Amino acid sequence: MFFDDEDERFMNPEILHVVHRELYAITSNLEISPYYGLRNVPTHTEDGIPIRKLYVSNLPPKTTRAELFNVFAQYGFIKSCWLRMGDKGPNKTPTPTYAFVTFGNPADAHKALQAPNHEKMLRGRNLRISPADSWHQPAEDADGRVRWKPRGQRHDGEIPLPASNGIDPQDGPSATSSSENDEVNVPEENFVKVEGGSSETEDPYNILDILNRDCMTHILSFIPIKDLIRSERVSKSWQNMIQEYLQSIRTFKTSWWVHEQSRLTTAVLRRVLQRLGSSLLRLHIDHQLSALNDRTAHTIGKFCPNLEELKVVGMYTKNWNPLLYGCKQLKNLAFVSCNKLTDSSLVHLVKNDSCIEVLTVANNTHVTGLFLTGSNTTKLHSLSFYNCYSLQGTVLCAAIDTIPNLTTLKLDVCPVAMWKIIPMILNKVPNLEELSLSEYTSHDGLSAQNSDAFCESLGQLKELKVLNLSRNIHINNAVLKKISQTCTKLESLNISSCNSIRNFSSPGVGDEGVRAVCGGCCMLQTLDLSYLGALTDAGLRAAARLPRLRRLVARGSDALSSAPLAHVLRACHQLEEVDACGCDNVCSNVVEAAVEALEARPRALRLRLGGTAAACDCSEDEPQENQKHKLLTVNIEEDLSNPNLRPDFVDQMFDYSSEDSLDDLYDHDLYDHDLYEDFDDFLGPADELLLDHDDDDELNGLYAYGIHAADIILL
Repeated sequence: MFFDDEDERFMNPEILHVVHRELYAITSNLEISPYYGLRNVPTHTEDGIPIRKLYVSNLPPKTTRAELFNVFAQYGFIKSCWLRMGDKGPNKTPTPTYAFVTFGNPADAHKALQAPNHEKMLRGRNLRISPADSWHQPAEDADGRVRWKPRGQRHDGEIPLPASNGIDPQDGPSATSSSENDEVNVPEENFVKVEGGSSETEDPYNILDILNRDCMTHILSFIPIKDLIRSERVSKSWQNMIQEYLQSIRTFKTSWWVHEQSRLTTAVLRRVLQRLGSSLLRLHIDHQLSALNDRTAHTIGKFCPNLEELKVVGMYTKNWNPLLYGCKQLKNLAFVSCNKLTDSSLVHLVKNDSCIEVLTVANNTHVTGLFLTGSNTTKLHSLSFYNCYSLQGTVLCAAIDTIPNLTTLKLDVCPVAMWKIIPMILNKVPNLEELSLSEYTSHDGLSAQNSDAFCESLGQLKELKVLNLSRNIHINNAVLKKISQTCTKLESLNISSCNSIRNFSSPGVGDEGVRAVCGGCCMLQTLDLSYLGALTDAGLRAAARLPRLRRLVARGSDALSSAPLAHVLRACHQLEEVDACGCDNVCSNVVEAAVEALEARPRALRLRLGGTAAACDCSEDEPQENQKHKLLTVNIEEDLSNPNLRPDFVDQMFDYSSEDSLDDLYDHDLYDHDLYEDFDDFLGPADELLLDHDDDDELNGLYAYGIHAADIILL
């Protein structure tokens, strides 16, 4: 086409070329009627070069290479994805203008051109797709190899300038100078030096463009946060991704910070919380070697405004009141092994307008419960004390009146005097849903009246769902009968090690109490009957009357066999786990009964049979048999039972008599005669072993140091 000189100022051939490209991009994305079939999309350029590179326009603002990669990755392998950004500056926001997407296979590029319009949308915009010009397409050699790099003879750090035709480089790919395959011979005077030697060429995509955010988040979760913060200097894109990952962390434990034997200081914790504190919901300060001071509470309150759960382990900080001023949403608060924690440290945390709902204090010797007096908090519904020797029952009983919405109460490993006050406490909380009274192993100073008062207090807990009475010496069959009559909504019951010693004066729990619970509490889902000395097969067989039973635990009992467990497996169709570790008489018949139960009612079932006869049936020399059912998991290697809690356990450490203590020293059958003579010479004659009782001063001096005559003889 020829143009006169007068018309040249109105119609430039380069402008016409750009307009033609944009029109082709628009028409190539129009929906074609199904009656006319698919349009004819070319596979080669006019010069016969296979189309691998596509020109993409109509990009939405803030488009990234990763988003562009995800749109076209469905059609095939992408060799490179280059995005042209607009002008950059301190007061300008760079916006994408157009992009080049290069496929490794021309067939994949052809698929992308033929794909329907709705598949090539990004943030609500239809991307305009068209083949790039011939000089942008990678060329093939005669042997079929593709030349991906630029073919022009360019100097290092130089890029060619476009022709002076008045065209803005952002108007189209024909005017850009960032092409990696430029076939136009550009004179050397048209090259311009670029500061720093960088050129605007297509960079191959990296792992940040391929993996999505979910994959990268999962990978980064295995890297310590300390290393992630140090690696932010790698690049700007990596720094942005690390900051985005840190802002997505919801749970952080200080034990994750460093794995070396180094101390965690408040200054270090402050810098960490500056990065990820604004998004944290759960924070556990459980570092082994911590040197945190009283400013720790101020740091947490300042940088963790959205915190909902805080657990502090082994700290010596007294003042925790600043948490209320910063953490307005704090609900769960736990202090474990905090020796300097006192009532004054907690008095403001449970005041009237406090947001604390769950409070736990464990392994403490200063807290008496006085901080609860006069609190009048309406949000506190869970209160737990574990191994708090200074806890006073009378103070706690008076403070319970100020907690009207209490539904969870845990008083574990408390002083002996606490058991006398527990009935009065339970009478004030009839709406309890969870109760834990475990590890009461002393019977001193308590009479039968206390047991009767405890049974009467249990009669008011009609809403109870979870009950833990493990290792409680005051629990017997009468208590279980009262539970079966009152706690009909009970879902979990733990009565393990309740008087497991058979020769103890208190009767403890036996078959009668277990049968009563299984008959009255029909909604039980978890039942723990471990280490009960008076439990036999008849009592365990009663567990088959629980239709909703999901987990049954009966560890460390030499009186139980496989028959009741097999009966329970066949009767309870929702059973998911059976733990019989340490039961010597349980054999492989339990596995066969489990297979039959799964054939009738399929579900996932786990059997723990470590330390039983079933584990002995599997010889160590022979390989273990294949799994008998796909839904059955049998663990015979791990024994979870505690031998010290077994009913037949006998402590022989101090079981000896002084009369027979020296018999073995002169047993001629155990020692050689020559060795015995040498040993006799070392000890001296038998009459010299006896002390001279006439010397009272010498004997009294030995007694003053706590040394007795028998001890000297043994030495």
